[in-house]
Amino acid sequence: MSDKDFNWKAYQKYLRWTDEDLEIFKADPKRAAGAIKLFSKEIMKKDLIIEVVESYGCSTGLKPGDKLYFLGLSILDTKRSVPNWCAQAFGPIPTAAAVAQDRFVSGLDINEMLYDHFSCGDVGPHHGWGQIIMRAYVADNPDM
Repeated sequence: MSDKDFNWKAYQKYLRWTDEDLEIFKADPKRAAGAIKLFSKEIMKKDLIIEVVESYGCSTGLKPGDKLYFLGLSILDTKRSVPNWCAQAFGPIPTAAAVAQDRFVSGLDINEMLYDHFSCGDVGPHHGWGQIIMRAYVADNPDM
């Protein structure tokens, strides 16, 4: 989609921006091009998945195979996600989402992220409770 085909007025209304806000945003070619791709039909066909791959002493009971699903690489899908995630596990997830979105906008293979494994904030039984290791990857959403 080109800049001319993108509905900037609908985008502005959705974000509740002033005309000045929109013009400042559009003056940055990288952000303007990014918005066109991040609000496209194509990105909504992609799920960012955060999957537990290792778990040791997790106090909320997360285990390997438990997943969080993010529609369009950023919107939490509460219907498909396992509900018992604690705050410590969420710490690194925004970074994984930002990397996935950046790779999508740049036209790169999202699943070739260099840093695709990370850990929750708990340090394990010697200094805390437990620890989980998670992996971020992207899959096509079968419902889109």
